Amino acid sequence: MEKYENEKHSKVSWIVFLFSISVVLISLSPVVFPALFSETFFKSELDNAGILQHVVIEPFEIGGLAIPLIVTNIIVFGIFYFSKSRGLLEKIDFLTKFQVSKKIAIIAIVIIMAGYISISVNEIEFGKNVNDANEVYGDWDRLKHKLLNMKSFWPEQITSFEPHLKHILLKTSYTVFGNFFVIPLISSIGLLLVTYLFTSKITDSRFAGLISLILVLQSNLFLTFDTSAAFSTFWILFYLLSLYLVIKIWSLSPIFYVLSIFSKILTVFYAPMSIFFIITSDISKQRKIIIGLTILIILLIGIVVSTTQSKVGLEWNWDEFWLGFTAFAFGMRIDSLFVLFLLPVTIGLFIKSKSNKYANSILVLISGTLLTAPFLTGFTDQTNQPYRLLALIVFFSVAVGIIFAKRSSR
Repeated sequence: MEKYENEKHSKVSWIVFLFSISVVLISLSPVVFPALFSETFFKSELDNAGILQHVVIEPFEIGGLAIPLIVTNIIVFGIFYFSKSRGLLEKIDFLTKFQVSKKIAIIAIVIIMAGYISISVNEIEFGKNVNDANEVYGDWDRLKHKLLNMKSFWPEQITSFEPHLKHILLKTSYTVFGNFFVIPLISSIGLLLVTYLFTSKITDSRFAGLISLILVLQSNLFLTFDTSAAFSTFWILFYLLSLYLVIKIWSLSPIFYVLSIFSKILTVFYAPMSIFFIITSDISKQRKIIIGLTILIILLIGIVVSTTQSKVGLEWNWDEFWLGFTAFAFGMRIDSLFVLFLLPVTIGLFIKSKSNKYANSILVLISGTLLTAPFLTGFTDQTNQPYRLLALIVFFSVAVGIIFAKRSSR
């Protein structure tokens, strides 16, 4: 067993865990009772509008994943308790010691990526007329018209905080390949590879990296948006790269964080999570201060620009804030694996935080991502879209990698 097995969790670990478990439990509540929050926080508005005069909604009616969620967690925690009480955890600890060589890891990645690319390349419709190459999303027609009327790669004017980098990359994809969907696919391939590299780096385990890569790849949410131009993966790729570069090439980290913001302004909300990751990372104190201050300045600039130039309405609404927690249950309803095991993974990260400091950082990233939806609807007039949960898919997958790795970093 690890030399830290008998040590107590630090105060930071307890604070992070209590915060994260609270957010996770609230987010799982709409999975068990789908109508609970809408009936509690939105019913009066619907009544006033006359929408519910002839509709009866039971707030405690259980959802389709409620029973599987409860049963799965009882089984997982039952097995853990039984194994711990019988001393079986030491016998199965070999799972966390399993390693693969660099050569085997490369071969596995090549095989996995070759299979993925061979299937996904059929989705991007090479040779098809641009007017016939459409997505099922309503936003695509508007975006396609904007891209086709761009006279150059660069935006002619910056009057609002739009995802200009996303537009540039899509315009480049069309100009170079005659297809809007090539660079989005390349971005998704990059996301898979960076997920592997990031997990391997913070766990010192290539096996953990492969686990994370496979988990992201099997996600229905990822496979739905991996070749999408309207909802491309640029933003989460650049954000994950910014975290990876904190511990790999620290001076480049703020650059890629800025790129993520110019791909999607949503990542401005991720600044506090980035700062926590920087503070708890394995880099020098001087580098932590430099990167942390840079991210903080970027956050302040992002807030000022978004509030002064953006057309998004800003007004706090508590009812909309609580309704935002339903985004997880709705957006992840098909990715049941992530829903069923979110609570065990959260507790697993807390346990691993005694031996791997990055477990706390991933807990913050998971809970922070879950909180993004409530704050977005509570503070703005924007609606929550499922593709924004791609970040949760990635961080959850990294978390599983940490649980299945044996790294000691204090």
